[in-house]
Amino acid sequence: MKKILKVMAVAACIILPASLSAKSGIEIGYVNSTYRAKAASGDATKSDPMSGFYVGFLQDQRIVAGLSIQPGLTYTYLNSNGKAEVPGFNVSMSSTEHLLNIPIHLKYTFDIVPVFNVYVFAGPTLSMGLAANEKFTATGDLLGSTVTGSVTYNMYSGGIKSDSEDFTKLVNQYMPEGAMTRFDVLMGGGIGIDVLKFISVRGGFDYGLLNRYKGEIADNATLNRMQFFVSVGVKF
Repeated sequence: MKKILKVMAVAACIILPASLSAKSGIEIGYVNSTYRAKAASGDATKSDPMSGFYVGFLQDQRIVAGLSIQPGLTYTYLNSNGKAEVPGFNVSMSSTEHLLNIPIHLKYTFDIVPVFNVYVFAGPTLSMGLAANEKFTATGDLLGSTVTGSVTYNMYSGGIKSDSEDFTKLVNQYMPEGAMTRFDVLMGGGIGIDVLKFISVRGGFDYGLLNRYKGEIADNATLNRMQFFVSVGVKF
């Protein structure tokens, strides 16, 4: 799978510059993302959803008839807030992710009328995590004294930053060391409409093919990301 990822990355670097003569555009949309975790022996569970936005550049290079290829480069921001269960503590948490993506989709357009077209698209998206952090803020009793503090956990490196040494030790008991990898290949597709030849509205779904767990955790469990999105784009 790593070899495939490298080949696709090289292909994307070739396609993007080669398609400068294609119709280009900018796109902004809403994203809702969830992780699906499954142990070797056990049922699959889903994380709380993270929501956010993505923005980027897309191109539309016609191949033949209604068939075209759509390479692009987008940035995604995701966030969620919730509560964590830690005995003796009131804990609130927030998760944040920043991602850089290279979608490479095949698109087929059905000409309805000159000012209105419907299209379908499908293909892979290369995704690289720029940052993924979980921040915990807690108040509670530890060894007979009240402890209040916050800690930020880096989900890629396993590093912890905190304003309380005692709280850092507590969090270390519950968090794995560098549980996630940065890279993923998502496969998906969707449907969209072109209005007046320069406005595009579309929605789709992607599923991550790579196990995002790493280290010893990856030997016994899998973690896959899934997302759906809706967007509006303008073509130049």
